Amino acid sequence: MKVLLISPERERKKDEAFLFRLGFLNLPYVAALTTPDVEVKIVDEAYEPINFDEKVDLVGITAQTPVAPRAYQIAEEFRKRGVTVVMGGVHASVLPQEALEHVDAVVIGEAEVTWPQCLDDFRRGRLKRIYRANGWVREDEIPLPRRELLNSRFYFPLKLLETTRGCPHQCDFCQVSRFFGNQYRNRPLKEIAKELEAMFGSRPLMAPWAKKFLSFISRDLPYFLKRRLLYIIDNNVVPDRKFAIELLSLLKNYDLLWWGHTPVSIADDDELLQLFAASGCIAVNIGFESLSPKNLKIMRKGFNKPHRYSEAVRKIHGYGIGIMGTFIVGLDDDDPGVFQRTLDFIEESKLDWALAFIMTPYPGTESFERLEREGRLLTRDWWKYDSLNAVYQPLLMSVEELEKGMRFVWKETFSLRSIFQRIVKAPRIHPLFYLPMNWSFHRLTRNW
Repeated sequence: MKVLLISPERERKKDEAFLFRLGFLNLPYVAALTTPDVEVKIVDEAYEPINFDEKVDLVGITAQTPVAPRAYQIAEEFRKRGVTVVMGGVHASVLPQEALEHVDAVVIGEAEVTWPQCLDDFRRGRLKRIYRANGWVREDEIPLPRRELLNSRFYFPLKLLETTRGCPHQCDFCQVSRFFGNQYRNRPLKEIAKELEAMFGSRPLMAPWAKKFLSFISRDLPYFLKRRLLYIIDNNVVPDRKFAIELLSLLKNYDLLWWGHTPVSIADDDELLQLFAASGCIAVNIGFESLSPKNLKIMRKGFNKPHRYSEAVRKIHGYGIGIMGTFIVGLDDDDPGVFQRTLDFIEESKLDWALAFIMTPYPGTESFERLEREGRLLTRDWWKYDSLNAVYQPLLMSVEELEKGMRFVWKETFSLRSIFQRIVKAPRIHPLFYLPMNWSFHRLTRNW
């Protein structure tokens, strides 16, 4: 028996294509749940074409909202050839009836709970239309993903690691708490250690003299040359303080550089910041979201305090940790001046990398339901739900102003002038990491 797992890729406009791409873990997790007697192949359509005539017994497709239309096209091509297609992921989980118009079965929720039963039913010839997870997988039941099925040459040279699932905050624009639950589930440290050992081993980075020599050029250079770089994909790497301390102590043992997502409140904890720096943290990705307290309250992220943002940035920078900031524009308290205000904060605070996205009301979220009630949704063309296009009517500006303003923030943030001011001039935090990232987005936006 052969199973083909597919990550679809929608066709992007040339000026919207990112210049590097991270790997992903969802399909390697599904592969790890598949019994050893089944041959599994993963295809990432972003880098390799799909062979629709390949002899397979079952196709599994995962898709977020903007690639759902492409996922449906792929499903229909295989079904024309008599191949059974199952779809999972966030979009199919919140709109299963829509997905069932294009596929044979839908897996709702976490694959660890649903996929084994779906696969067993298929083998017995009794596939059901819907497989719904009753509850959440236990932390100790999450398997080690089969990373060997991904072609490493396709992706930015980073290893990916998941240490927690779920989120209690329930922000109105986010699908995470609905898909993964509204509380944090911390994976056992021994399982995380097992994964780190498999990815990096226990050997030293390199001979001490070589590391010292290369560090004269850049302290990060040895890690880049050896590709000892880790991205923790969790929504929050500090779900609780005790777990965070244990995780940071574990990371320190592997002599690597890493980045992950944290709330801005991390700046209030000096002990944690010291541990972040000592463990090799090169960046924290912070969702500042908005400079407007009113917007933050509406989106249920009132624990962010804009009047303390600048102080928090200085504090984190003081520990030699870079900041990758994200913002949402087009919220109900945003007038056309929001774009310049956001840009001013990015440049004055010297954020090491930053993006502003248009608020996207993904189906299944409170923001989608609210805008639908208010009659402000403009389209259900899911491919436009990509945070780069406005799919709803803003309150205080036009759709055209919103889309043009977002691109203005990108273009100015990654202008040569801004890159020089934020990255090249002091304090120069990990320039080997941030200069290439900023330069990539400069190339992306220079023709806008």
